Amino acid sequence: MLQRPSVFLVVLGLCLLLVWSAPLLGAPAAKAPAAKAAAEAAAPDTPKGDAPKGKGDEASGDKLDKQLAGISDRLTELMNEDMNLAMSLMGMQQKANELVESPDKATEELSKGGATTKLREYKQVLLQSAQRLQALDAKYGALQKAQKTLERDREHATTEQQARLDDLSNRLQAKHRANVEKIAVYYEKAAEPKIALQILSEVYQSTPEKQRDRALKERVGNLSEKAGNYKDAIVMFKSILDALPEKDRYRDRALGEKLGGLYEKAGDLKAALALYQAFLNAMPADKRDTDGKTFRDRIANIEKKGGKTAPAARDPNRQKRY
Repeated sequence: MLQRPSVFLVVLGLCLLLVWSAPLLGAPAAKAPAAKAAAEAAAPDTPKGDAPKGKGDEASGDKLDKQLAGISDRLTELMNEDMNLAMSLMGMQQKANELVESPDKATEELSKGGATTKLREYKQVLLQSAQRLQALDAKYGALQKAQKTLERDREHATTEQQARLDDLSNRLQAKHRANVEKIAVYYEKAAEPKIALQILSEVYQSTPEKQRDRALKERVGNLSEKAGNYKDAIVMFKSILDALPEKDRYRDRALGEKLGGLYEKAGDLKAALALYQAFLNAMPADKRDTDGKTFRDRIANIEKKGGKTAPAARDPNRQKRY
């Protein structure tokens, strides 16, 4: 006859069962960190510079791509329109030139008040050309505004999208500058230097200082002179002179003659004398009689007017800046 197990033995058996099964029950939890690490190692690498995208970011990126493509397509359309207009303007320019014996003389006559029938027709063709090009440039301006609007989301754009934004910006700025310079030429030929200067000054002001090249400064300076703004013209040509390396500063005789002439027109004879003398001093002694003739003649003319000879070693860079 079998005996019933005691309560003590039953409790002891349950305790031993729990002890043996504990490692098995805890194994999944212990393996969790290892599983997480393995999952992270298996995940694809994210390119540096571009953060992982969520659904919202992907939608925003797709939208920017479409907007960039739209501006690029519109720019291509405008370039085609630009080519057609260029051909038309060439024909108009030829027509204008046929109205006068010499375009340069025609501009000079217009500036002096000439008003013959042919001169008026010549001027009208030039003004129409300028206005047609201005209308086209306004379309480029609208694209520039659209591109600048997209720049607001630049920090959320990918590296590729930022490169496309930069490319569009550079192309639009270059085209705008080229258009404005052509427009200014039309107004200048039509004997409207003040309008030409106003238009070109907008490009000059919007161009970063380091990108204001000599050609642009000379254009603004020459227009300022024609408009009677001699001090503004001096600022332009003086900045060109100052930008030259010191060893080459007084070798550009044409620049010296131009700047000195502006000083004279502005009534600053001291600055003119100092500049002419500096250019003479920079010449080899055996070249001063030939290469320095213009400067020596101008110094003599100023002295006849009552001016004083500038000190031989004086540097015009120390003159008052306007």
